[in-house]
Amino acid sequence: MKLIRVIVSDTHLGTGRRRGMFNPMEDFHEDDRFAELVEYYSTAAYEDYEVELILNGDIFDLMKVELGGTWPTEITEAIAVEKLRLCLEGHPRVVAAWRRFLERRGKRITYIPGNHDPELYLPAVQRLFCSYVDPQETGKVHFVSTSEAYSLPEGIQIRHGHQFEAIHRFNLKNPMVPSRRGEPILELPWGSRWCMEVLFPAKRRRVHIDRMMPFRRFLLSSLLFDFRFTLWFWLRTSIHFLRYRMKTVRGFWARLLATPVVLKEEILAIADLDSAAIRTLRRLRGVHTLIVGHSHVPRVRTVEGGKLYINTGSWVRMINLDLDHLGREDGLTYALVEYDADGEPQTSLLRWRGLHREFEPVLSLP
Repeated sequence: MKLIRVIVSDTHLGTGRRRGMFNPMEDFHEDDRFAELVEYYSTAAYEDYEVELILNGDIFDLMKVELGGTWPTEITEAIAVEKLRLCLEGHPRVVAAWRRFLERRGKRITYIPGNHDPELYLPAVQRLFCSYVDPQETGKVHFVSTSEAYSLPEGIQIRHGHQFEAIHRFNLKNPMVPSRRGEPILELPWGSRWCMEVLFPAKRRRVHIDRMMPFRRFLLSSLLFDFRFTLWFWLRTSIHFLRYRMKTVRGFWARLLATPVVLKEEILAIADLDSAAIRTLRRLRGVHTLIVGHSHVPRVRTVEGGKLYINTGSWVRMINLDLDHLGREDGLTYALVEYDADGEPQTSLLRWRGLHREFEPVLSLP
């Protein structure tokens, strides 16, 4: 049986849309196209293939799920389960596509959690996911939850990519810590707390804010065109940075000296994910291809020694302010690994076009 692997990341499924209602926290609007992709690689020409669908992080945007009108920062296992349930119920077409995929012979799913869906590190959350997509309990769903990397025997390594950045890095060996009440909760990096306490409240007022690229260029231009909001955003971010990140540095002078170092190594480094990933690829022995996501910027680069770096981009429609990207489509991208007669892998970055549509619904903003 021939084998292929399909790698998708950063779909950011939220709680879905309701007819006549606008959900500012839902950025995934490609349910039909995503379901078509899953269907395509499990039927017709691929019906008799062995197909591994690798969901490489941020498949769900559990970080954006509100409970009781707020974003909980103390995430117990029960809260994590409820957040995933809301997302699964919000995207029935995608869930049904996964279920049909797993019902077919030779098809399996591998899930690598990202920084927007770290709840999938937890066993109870994994069980809920399987109950929706694999109700027959065939065991065809595998979670990569104790390592940041999923290594294939043929020299391909897959990572979501958030562990390259200190601001988003999780403790994978022990993701839970006791809360003040003694109940185990997810240990969130301070970047996740910033999203929930600063970025998402800002998204209620400026729904596009987390889809702008490059983000620093957007903020600088907003000082001219949206001064009051941008000033409020900068102040909230600065207060949050001092409160949650710099509190770990003891002493006024030590904190003052450490601030520029932290800004350089943790904040400014966010824009350099590709370089960090390529440096890692150069060091890895026995690995000729590294596939990541996270940055939402699709990339294909050849590294010395014949190594290949691929970023699978995103299924969220980003707004890019970079002149080099004007007029270019960056969404609906994924990686495909095929094997020749000798078992040698060939990896490509593709864009899903899907079926022809005479029309599409218009997403009206409030």
